Amino acid sequence: MVKVPYILPPFADPHLHGGWGASFEDGDFGYLELKLKKSGVFLAVPTLSAADLSHIRQVALSFQEYVSQRKESLFPFLRMEGPFISEGKKGAQEGRFIQKIEPERVDHFLSIPQIKIFTFAPEIDGSSELAKRALALDKIPSVGHSQGTLKDFDRVYKLGVRHITHYPNALSPLHHRELGLVGAGLLYDNLQLEVIGDGIHTSFEFLELLLKVKGPTFALISDLIPPAYAPPEDDSGQKYNIQGKKIMSPGGVLMGGGTSVPEQVVQLKKKGWPVEVLIKVASENARLFLNYSPGNIAEGSQANFLLCGENLEVWAVFEKGQCLFWGEALHRKI
Repeated sequence: MVKVPYILPPFADPHLHGGWGASFEDGDFGYLELKLKKSGVFLAVPTLSAADLSHIRQVALSFQEYVSQRKESLFPFLRMEGPFISEGKKGAQEGRFIQKIEPERVDHFLSIPQIKIFTFAPEIDGSSELAKRALALDKIPSVGHSQGTLKDFDRVYKLGVRHITHYPNALSPLHHRELGLVGAGLLYDNLQLEVIGDGIHTSFEFLELLLKVKGPTFALISDLIPPAYAPPEDDSGQKYNIQGKKIMSPGGVLMGGGTSVPEQVVQLKKKGWPVEVLIKVASENARLFLNYSPGNIAEGSQANFLLCGENLEVWAVFEKGQCLFWGEALHRKI
């Protein structure tokens, strides 16, 4: 009999652009859904970069067609970084697609029903009205790619904004005379901070600090982009400077992630993070914030669950009680 150290609920990844050589912007939803499920992720939010609005609408329609035929897809909706963000904190976003907040542009953008979460900079003129309109439509405006001050954040927080994009990246830094948005994330309660826990975008020491200050209230994300986990013959990484898991532009700008949430969990477990903390930050918190239940793991239920090793590496994936993926680690033990 094989002893399985842990049985866990599936992981969540509420921010990723693609991976395994594929991109959501190219409509690769089916391929990416299978890859994510086999890795142990059962809730994921396809994320689009700032782009021409006509292209975004095309992707949204493609997404709608996909999920309409798959009622139990792991993708609940789309999200977008931008387009109402700061030029000075654009990161890997293309500057030509950054927009001013103007009524007609806001109307067009908010009319795309498939996009539920979007990133905006609260220091931009019109940001309060944008946030109010989005919240009234049951969308989730997320602060990010921003040079905003603590005062800017406080203004939209009081309106109901409770989400920060890939904290603490592409945010105004913490200073003892101006806390900025990094400081706001530490100071304010009832926030959903999403964090790339790869030790590259965010150091492991900062992650320890965040856990110490906030407790296990944040959510891990991968921010994966197409060259992550791409097969050797794939050419999606040719336009990047890739150094292991670190993916940069030719000009040296740090791009999206190269480390999945399941792999981040293994790294953090090896760093000594408790299992119960990792379940919260890699599964429960995102699901609770987005109001998606993983279902019960109980006798007699058709449960989704993972069999994991000592460091929470995924050995096997079960969907509705049926084995979807059986890893080499288990094969070697049988």
